[in-house]
Amino acid sequence: MRADLSGSILDNAILVEGNLRGAKLMRTHLKGANLNGALFGGADLSGAQLNDSYLISAELTETDLDGAELSGANLYMANLKDADLRDAQLKGSHFSSANLENVNFEPLSLPEVTGISGAGHLELLTYRRNPDGLARLRKQFQENGFRNQEREITHALNRRAAELAGPIERWFKRIAFEWTCQYGMNPGRALSIWSVLLLICWAIYAFFIHLNGESGIYRIQKRGARIDGEQTEEQIRPHQIFVTSLWPYLLRLLHRELSVAYWAGFFSLMSAFNIGFREIDFGRWLRMLPRTEYDLKARGWARTVAGLQSLISVYLIALWVLTYFGRPFDQ
Repeated sequence: MRADLSGSILDNAILVEGNLRGAKLMRTHLKGANLNGALFGGADLSGAQLNDSYLISAELTETDLDGAELSGANLYMANLKDADLRDAQLKGSHFSSANLENVNFEPLSLPEVTGISGAGHLELLTYRRNPDGLARLRKQFQENGFRNQEREITHALNRRAAELAGPIERWFKRIAFEWTCQYGMNPGRALSIWSVLLLICWAIYAFFIHLNGESGIYRIQKRGARIDGEQTEEQIRPHQIFVTSLWPYLLRLLHRELSVAYWAGFFSLMSAFNIGFREIDFGRWLRMLPRTEYDLKARGWARTVAGLQSLISVYLIALWVLTYFGRPFDQ
């Protein structure tokens, strides 16, 4: 049977590591109480008076704190996963190292910026009806120079907005913004994905070079110095090895595969930077590195892969620039 202490006056009580799971504590007075390590999982603390109470390492998972008075409360390392802080008073409360995963954050007043900046899982805060609490918290972080925490709250706001959107918009945002940069919280992820894509396409182009058929990479080079001179086109293929002795064969095989890796890697780089930004054209700059003037083109399925790589790469680079230097996801 769940304990029912609703309306009780327990100010300054000592309930260290007490087991109050699922208890009914509506409008209970617990001002200044020592509740360190107490277990409140699933308890109803709506309207409870917890001013200046100690809730260090307390378990408050799925706890209803709707309208609770938590001003000055110490929730260091408390676990508030799935808790409800709707209409709660949080002025002067401390959430350092507290777990705020999936907490419904719609309080009437906010804690001091230093009292919540060290909390865990700020990016997973949520709201049910009103995003105002999270928006005010983000502004507070922004005004006080807490850039990382500001990005985490931006992620929380956009994540929840996507959950409330229709299925098409929700999945578009998840793929385009959540998976790529977490709505600006992790701008470096876009570059990491870009690098992985570069390596994957490198391997694919090396495969096409080994594959028989027209699909592959072609080297196009001009004859002579004239601008309108004749062009030669040669498909890049691994050269044949005619020796039969083991060590010479292995050395020539290594040389051949390094040559294939060079052409595949160089073409992967060119494809990754194929679309420039006005005067900034990295692809053209890469073409100026070789001692002789030539161009690389793809045909068949290799061309399809190169096109997709170019489109995805320019998007990832643009997204990294926007999220690293700006705030494109601020609502």
